[in-house]
Amino acid sequence: MPFRPFFLLTALDALLAVGLWVPALLGWDVSGVIADLPGWHGRALLFGTLPAMMAGFLRTALPRWTGRPLVGARLWPLLVPLWLAGRVLSPWVVPAHAPFLAALALLVTAQVVAARDRRNAVVAALVGALAGAALCDAVPSALALSLGLVMVLGGRIAPSLTATHLGLSAKSELFTERPWFERAAALIAACALVGWLAEPDSGATAAASLLATMMQTARLLQWRGWRTLDRPSVLTVHAAYACIPLGFTAVAASPGMAVHLWTVGALGLMGFAVMSSMIRKHAGNAFGRSAVVTGCYALIGFAVVLRAAAAVVGEGRSLWLLAAAGAWGVAVALFLAAFGRLLVRGRS
Repeated sequence: MPFRPFFLLTALDALLAVGLWVPALLGWDVSGVIADLPGWHGRALLFGTLPAMMAGFLRTALPRWTGRPLVGARLWPLLVPLWLAGRVLSPWVVPAHAPFLAALALLVTAQVVAARDRRNAVVAALVGALAGAALCDAVPSALALSLGLVMVLGGRIAPSLTATHLGLSAKSELFTERPWFERAAALIAACALVGWLAEPDSGATAAASLLATMMQTARLLQWRGWRTLDRPSVLTVHAAYACIPLGFTAVAASPGMAVHLWTVGALGLMGFAVMSSMIRKHAGNAFGRSAVVTGCYALIGFAVVLRAAAAVVGEGRSLWLLAAAGAWGVAVALFLAAFGRLLVRGRS
């Protein structure tokens, strides 16, 4: 399980972020530990937690995607101490995560170039751009880039898992992929995200976001997620991707809600769904049923609802956020209860 250290760090970091956030929600003064807690919280997710998961996923998936052995295999373990250094320094050194992301981008790029793999060049470019965002502390841009990665990778993972669950030999038996539609959906989503970054309250951004909603919804529906209702591990991937068009819909009405739908839903829920799927596959139990893991998914979904609601409620917002943090924390604890031993010791 080459992803083990990265996935373990992801889960522990997700728990730590909640552990530091809860005291502030309870009204305690934590400025002596972290001066800018909200800013650190956003950077922790986008430059720390999510990239750790991406490193584990890409470390495992790139050789299969490119059809060649991993380039620089001995260098990938060095990402772990580089990530740890960034996380330790992050409360005081804002661009502390940039070296890890730059190294990850270089390793991904080396694999893509060695394989002459144009299809995955966009993945390398997005990871490289995310490293630049970390260096410049461009948190909103980092969210947009992370969503781009989820749209690219989710567009492969969701139909592939669905096809495998249904006993199909390939995702081409599930739906007919149309390159022109994929390019159009990507272009419209990119335009909507650029508008959200530049002019979030403009009519043009609202129009582009609604068009992106329709395109991403159409993209999601063609993967036939409703055929996985009996398999929560696959259905959750579809549900996480659904937070992308939901977020675009919310841009026109409540930008704050959109951020929570994207971060906790599209990034958080997708991350834990993908990690659990890969762990189970390497453990020889790809589609096993587990009430504990299903509970993890359900609680993260509940946290999505609570965080989105907190963006529009008036009084009592802290209570909504506290409830969301509690649901998230218990969900991560369930994930560790289900997979912690495998992540620490391996398959044995």
